[in-house]
Amino acid sequence: MLDATLALLSEAGYARLTVEGVAAASGVHKSTLYRWWPDKAALAADALASRMDTGPLPDTGSTRDDLTTWLRGTIANYTATPAGATMPALIADLAGRPGALEAFRAAFLTERRANCAAVLRRGIARGDLPADTDVELFMDALAGAVFYRQLVTGLPVDDRLPDRLVRILGL
Repeated sequence: MLDATLALLSEAGYARLTVEGVAAASGVHKSTLYRWWPDKAALAADALASRMDTGPLPDTGSTRDDLTTWLRGTIANYTATPAGATMPALIADLAGRPGALEAFRAAFLTERRANCAAVLRRGIARGDLPADTDVELFMDALAGAVFYRQLVTGLPVDDRLPDRLVRILGL
């Protein structure tokens, strides 16, 4: 069912995704889907969370290299996969329903942010980052630059961005 959801997201996009279409594509009755997911947003969020790569927790011995490796994986998830392109519409849909966006954050973002936080805390322990580094804000700055370029400015999200961004953030 999750594979069918991702295939339909890739083919038609989030706006045209329907629970009925997923049911037909996966060969189950739509009531089966509704037993597991309350709506298409929850289904799409689960599909994305289960299939998009969280990547390995990089440990190259260099905080700078670890962060650029992590950021390259993040960029690949959102720019090199058709499913990643559906994220803006999905988040907009989730934001309008109480609890839905929080559930998505828990399912989708928790592990990804934990991996990045581990890299940053290791960098603090190594002395590569100041002891008072705001880990949450640092992660927001890394990912935020990617999303802002992708969704707002349309500026390139290319192979050079991770190195440039990490350098701007002081590494």
